[in-house]
Amino acid sequence: MEIRELSQLLDKGYGGRQLTSHFTEKIDAIIGEAFCAGADSGPGPSPLCLIAVGGYGRRELAPFSDIDVMLFARDRSASKKAEEALYRLWGTNLDISHSFRTAADCISEAKKDIRTKTSLLEHRFIAGDSDLYQYFREEVYPEIAFRNQRSFVTEKLREVEVRHRKFGDSVFMLEPNVKEGKGGLRDAHTVLWVASAAFRVRQFEELTKILTPYDFHRLRKAYDFLLKVRFSLHLLSGRKNDTLSFEFHERVAELLAFRPSRKFYAAERFMRYLYLKASIIHDTASHALDVCSLPYVHLPEAIMKKKVTRNFFVSKDRVVSTADISGDADLILEAFYAMSRTGKKFSPKLRADIRKNLFRITRKARNSPRAVEWFMEIIRGDRVYETLSEMHRCGVLGRFLPEFGALSFLVVYEPYHRYAVDEHSLQAVRKLEELGRTKYRNLEHHAAIFRKIRHREALILSLLLHDIGKRGITRDSRLPDTEKRHHEGEGYVEIKNVMERFNLDIRLRNRVEFLVKNHTLLASVAFKRETDDPEVIAQVADEVLDRENLDALYLLTYADMAAVGPDFWTEWKGYLLRELYETSSRVLDGFAEKGPGQIERMLSLSKGEKERMKEFLSLMPARYLLSTSPEKIHADYCLSRDVATRDFAVRVEETGGGTAEVTVGAWDSPGLFSRIVGVLSSLGMNIYRARVYTGRNGLVIDRLQVANWDELWWEGLTERIGENLSRAVTAELAPESEIHGGEARVSSEVPGFYGRFVPFVELDNETSGEYSILEFFARDRIGLLYDAASMIHEKGIDIISARINTEAGLARDVFSVQKEGAQIHGPLVTDLLAALWERLR
Repeated sequence: MEIRELSQLLDKGYGGRQLTSHFTEKIDAIIGEAFCAGADSGPGPSPLCLIAVGGYGRRELAPFSDIDVMLFARDRSASKKAEEALYRLWGTNLDISHSFRTAADCISEAKKDIRTKTSLLEHRFIAGDSDLYQYFREEVYPEIAFRNQRSFVTEKLREVEVRHRKFGDSVFMLEPNVKEGKGGLRDAHTVLWVASAAFRVRQFEELTKILTPYDFHRLRKAYDFLLKVRFSLHLLSGRKNDTLSFEFHERVAELLAFRPSRKFYAAERFMRYLYLKASIIHDTASHALDVCSLPYVHLPEAIMKKKVTRNFFVSKDRVVSTADISGDADLILEAFYAMSRTGKKFSPKLRADIRKNLFRITRKARNSPRAVEWFMEIIRGDRVYETLSEMHRCGVLGRFLPEFGALSFLVVYEPYHRYAVDEHSLQAVRKLEELGRTKYRNLEHHAAIFRKIRHREALILSLLLHDIGKRGITRDSRLPDTEKRHHEGEGYVEIKNVMERFNLDIRLRNRVEFLVKNHTLLASVAFKRETDDPEVIAQVADEVLDRENLDALYLLTYADMAAVGPDFWTEWKGYLLRELYETSSRVLDGFAEKGPGQIERMLSLSKGEKERMKEFLSLMPARYLLSTSPEKIHADYCLSRDVATRDFAVRVEETGGGTAEVTVGAWDSPGLFSRIVGVLSSLGMNIYRARVYTGRNGLVIDRLQVANWDELWWEGLTERIGENLSRAVTAELAPESEIHGGEARVSSEVPGFYGRFVPFVELDNETSGEYSILEFFARDRIGLLYDAASMIHEKGIDIISARINTEAGLARDVFSVQKEGAQIHGPLVTDLLAALWERLR
């Protein structure tokens, strides 16, 4: 069938199963005709039949799906006939995967390979000897399906866990794999496979043996929708593609006739609906797999019964109830407390009862002191993420905390985020909780603070609710920061309603309100501001007020960032935040300036050159002394001596985590920083941070952090850096010739993701009284930082420092700049912004 014809079926309103079944029938006709063409019907070798297996056997072909067939015979004497049939099948130009098996082959291979066994569970006659196919169904299939059920079920359940970890252990990924991901089609397939072993289920409709009519109806509708999404993805991709990446969100939404509303874009409405359906598949599949696996689980007598609370106990490894929860909504929260205490799942009956009684969680229940206390005990416990996630899946969390419920399936397209808003908040709780048992050395500092922090429940409640302000600003999410309402303020207003209902201790209440209101404070300062600027640190200290707030905010910032996506938290981000944390701690503890002891320590390192060291210190700016360790100051002093004799010096140090620090010493000259950046960029280095210190005698210490040192390192790289920098500093080398020798290369990250965000440039003269803050957001490319720095130099503007932030093909860079030692004002601002905008485009 032509792609255009398949697209027309979508326009006619075909459902997912209709689409795949219709397409499968077309393939059946083509393959069946080719198989039968020229086939010898007279006496001769053993008969042969063509059997569809796997997804083809389920009648679930998408336009570019694998077409798996098996040529089946009683014995090997049919191999010649099978070979001839195979050549005819290849002549159809379809991408066919084949196997030739006898009955003995099927049984032996199914025993050895679970994938083969799974594939053969879903079989369907296409063409050939129908009696032979009947023999396969009656004699061979039972040997495959109903032997060693225990090991098959166990292996399939293990496969589910591995697959979920591989494709993102969340239903709410912004770029989900609709087939293999959590809540994807494969979860429903697994139910069918396991049910075939446990209850001899053969067809999808037979799942009513293990599901209620209501659950089966929901599963069938959700499954149908995901089949339709996958079918659309194949059509739009022009290839086999099961990942719903950003570039396809709007196109699939349009193909499936989703329309924008006053509040949401069409793509956002489509993704929310997709999450709803994927959640149904995941929840129903989890329940069904639970039912199917129970006959194969042996429970020791010692754990058969154990009381947890007055109304709940553990029986047969499941939480069960002795009370009727339909009469008391508080019991629903008590049930989840029992789950939290034991780590056991609910019995199927208890879970069904909770779902049936969700409507009883009303305003009265939300204000119930008993219900609130059960909830607070849950978040004080040891299984917070696990329990809150189950509450969310059951619909309880959104009913009990409607402020959180409003975030359910909410898609807000923000740079770097990979989860829906509700899942991001739950993942943040998970990241925080994991600090209590982490073994990662780079998280030891966070873990130590987490262990000593008091009232963790305030921190967890803040993480759970830190993004509740986003529900009202989704339409503004693509605008630059200067043009949109900030969700922190919106959330601060809404959190007060929760605090009123919970009636928390005033200290806990103040802590939660503070954290929600300021949860972006440390990140915005660490990645945009100068953490060696006393004015900046003083502002942070004024906002934070005390060490307890700072500790809590530091941990919240880590958890919030680590929950953005799998690779968003990096060691260099941790370094920047820790530096801000420690500097702010010194201010709050009353040790903002370097004391006499530290000065003496610096002087003692100079070994007989105290007077020269004192002179060096007197010439450097105050922020240099505040932000630099005694050991590094001494190393810079040694660098300055080389500059005095050779006009240039460089030091390269590996800083752990695959990063490095390049420190350049030179005499100040126009465009010096841009030339240094140009050299490092030409060598492929990813600069994520830069600081510029200029002494009163014209000595410049430029310190640049490189994120990808390990990836680039080769024997002699350090020497090459020194040679190229020396030539660039003395104007013997023009870096632009190295960077722009050919056409500028743009980041290869998905264009659809970038296309959702508007580039912007802005200049801030309010935050600091000494310098202007220039920020831009654009698509990353080779030479972008050099182009920006050289353009700033062309305008006669000095770069004091730079924060370079690059993730997922997007650059968000911040420069602290001055003109003749002061802020930039007047027509130069307009000229600068216009020139930078033109260069970014």
